[in-house]
Formats: sequence, structure tokens, C-alpha cells
Amino acid sequence: ITALLLFLASCSLKQLQLTERSSSFVVVDSTQGSDEALAALLVPYRQHMDSSMNGILGYLEVPMSKAQPESTMGNFMTDAQLAAARRLNPKTQAAVMNYGGIRISYVSPGPLTKGKIFELMPFDNKLVIMEVPGKVLQQFCDHMAAYGGWPVAGLQFYIKDKKATRIYVGGKALNEQMMYTIAVSDYIADGGDQCDFLHGNKRTDYNVFIRDILMDYITGLQAEGSSLHPQLENRIRYAE
Repeated sequence: ITALLLFLASCSLKQLQLTERSSSFVVVDSTQGSDEALAALLVPYRQHMDSSMNGILGYLEVPMSKAQPESTMGNFMTDAQLAAARRLNPKTQAAVMNYGGIRISYVSPGPLTKGKIFELMPFDNKLVIMEVPGKVLQQFCDHMAAYGGWPVAGLQFYIKDKKATRIYVGGKALNEQMMYTIAVSDYIADGGDQCDFLHGNKRTDYNVFIRDILMDYITGLQAEGSSLHPQLENRIRYAE
């Protein structure tokens, strides 16, 4: 009986096709008023979010800004990235972050909250450690130089005619025949910001958000009784 019913039901089904389509725009602005029921529903979630984002991770001793070719903000972020990468792979020699990935330009001294780090790095970019030959690293540095300089740690070079010169990795001159281990975001490793030249190089992806790396770095300093104090170190500068 069950089989017969299913058969009859299937015979009665009609194949439907889209015959007409229409669209309209609905303006959502202050004139629409608020939905009090929905607002009340969101209150506990907003309170929880505000409490979490306002939590203090540590303290910043000096103003921190975004600039090129080098900045205190970029140095902090790549120092944190390099430290985390070395815990996962002690062979990691350098870290690079794309300049456009830094989303705010200034942080004043004082408490650093979780929310501020989300503002600084809102993307869910994850850590990737790559092995690249020196020739590719030279190309990478040239690419950064053409952009006016990106945040780096473990690297030093000069910019001349939009090219990278006198490149040093860990204090030693770049050797195009050597292999280097560098830490980047998955965005860069996947070719973001025109970094397609990194494709094909050996990479290890980690399920670790760059944003979490930054927060862990700050809380680590706090646990040691220290504050964040990034400085300019002539990692990248223009040749005279």
C-alpha cells in the first residue's frame, strides 16, 4: 500500500519552471523606523559582544601608526607573526604582511582592546609558512619596493628606483641560490596583492588567524609584565 501511495503521489507531481521574473528595490534608512521586537531580541547578544570587544588585552606605551616604507604598526604586526611562526616552525626566518591589510592608520597609547585589534585586522586571514628560493624572495622584495614598502620582520632592504637593493635576511645578505622560510598570510600565499609569483612554492597552512596571533602577542607581553613598545628600525628605507 505504501509503495502504491508513493507511486500515485509521484505521478501527481508537476515539473515547475520559472516563467517570469521581477525585482524591486527597498530603501532601508532612518525613515523606516526600528523594529522594537527585533532590537529587544538582539540586546543580550550586543551586550555579550560589547563586553568581549571591550576586554583589555594589554597596553601600548607609544603611539602606533601606519606608514611607508616602514611603520611602528607594521613592525608590531610582523614581529607578532614571526614569533608565532617560529613556534610552529623554528626555521622561519622572516615575516611579511601586505600594507593594505592594515585597516586603521593610528592607535593612541593606552589600553589595547580586543575590539581595536579587530579594527586593525578584520579579515579572517590565516598563517602560512612557505619555502621560497632566494630568487623568488628577491622578486618578493622588489614587489614590496614597487608598492612603497610593506611591513616586514627578519628582513631589511633599501628601495631604489622602485626596486629592492641590499637585501638582508636575518642579518645576512640574500643569496639567490638558497632556500628561505617565510611567514605570510594565506591571502598573500594565494596570490593576493599581485603575489602570483609565490604560487608553486612549498607551503604549510595553519588554522591560526593572524588576528589571534596579534592578540596572543599582546597578552603574552602583559603576562610578562611588559607593554607593547614598537619602534622604527630601518627595516625598509629609501636609498640616498
